[in-house]
Amino acid sequence: MPAVVFLAGAIVLASCSSVATRTNDNAAARAKMTQQATREQFGPALRMARASRANGDLASAINLYSSVVAIKPADPAVMLEFGDTLVDAGSLDDAIEVYRTVGPASTAWLGAQLGLQQAYLKLGEPEKALPFADQVLAVSPQDHRVLVCRGVTLDMLGRHVQAQESYRAVLASAPHDVAARNDLALSLALTGQFGEAEDIMASMAHSSTATPRIRQNLALIYGLAGDAEHAGALSRVDLDTTATDSNLRFFELARSAEQR
Repeated sequence: MPAVVFLAGAIVLASCSSVATRTNDNAAARAKMTQQATREQFGPALRMARASRANGDLASAINLYSSVVAIKPADPAVMLEFGDTLVDAGSLDDAIEVYRTVGPASTAWLGAQLGLQQAYLKLGEPEKALPFADQVLAVSPQDHRVLVCRGVTLDMLGRHVQAQESYRAVLASAPHDVAARNDLALSLALTGQFGEAEDIMASMAHSSTATPRIRQNLALIYGLAGDAEHAGALSRVDLDTTATDSNLRFFELARSAEQR
């Protein structure tokens, strides 16, 4: 922004600062009173919404959250919960609309920006998701969840080197972070760095706490590297013969496409 424009704006703001302060204070007071009323009036519904979501009954949770946020202005923290529930239910466009109601003055704003990033990622629109991750990262540069989500977005955009930098930033301070290790390994595999990818994933996949997803991700890495024997052995830990054979065919097709 040109300095002249900035100074002009500052002069205008200074000339009415007292009015603006009173207006903002009154608005904040009204919002606080409204949010308190929301909690008192809709406390049982809010508790039921949270319980329904925790139990996986997303349809009931959405209906209950809808009744809670009907009063305006709605509590930003509740709107964040509502948006997250809509994302879980796959109602991504509705989630985006809800997240956008959370203003930057709210403590829920960062969560809403991250929610927007997640929603656009699930819509397959990483180019729209990245700016929201960047906004959150600018405010919270060491947030591990944000760094991992940003890395996933960059991988989807084909910017694998930058994605790997994002994952490694997490691992520099949290070397055992499962999400960062998993996503770094997959990103490395996408760029043909199979040795490091296998080393990262192998220790996780063979631990007592390994999940099927981690094992199958390592199977994918083996498959992309052309190691059908290890890929098949790992696939069979969690999958039947038909699914394993299907995966092996997919790995081979993916390798062939990559080599063209």
